[in-house]
Amino acid sequence: MTEKIEHVLIVEDEIFVAMEMRAALMDIGVKYVEICGQLRTAIDYAEKNEIDFALVDVNLGPNQTSKTVVDILRSRDVPFAFVTAYDPDQIEFRDQNDLVFRKPVSRRCLDKVFH
Repeated sequence: MTEKIEHVLIVEDEIFVAMEMRAALMDIGVKYVEICGQLRTAIDYAEKNEIDFALVDVNLGPNQTSKTVVDILRSRDVPFAFVTAYDPDQIEFRDQNDLVFRKPVSRRCLDKVFH
């Protein structure tokens, strides 16, 4: 990423994973990190707020995926990466060029993306 990333959305239903990513992002200089652990909250946030980049889990609980959130991010031209335990070809709504990070995402991996 060449532009400064200040507002990051994390869509992740596992709070420990989300908090680890948030801490890593803050350590590398991201100013604002919003965590949305539920689909409805993530949809509302993605529709209404400034977002420079998003980290999005694929599965958000029983029978809930992040597809709607991803569709909103795409429609707003917000860059994002999937954060998941799935292999990239298992993500039905992934485009070929979408970034996919395996859980757990390391600070080193995030640092490469954000600098």
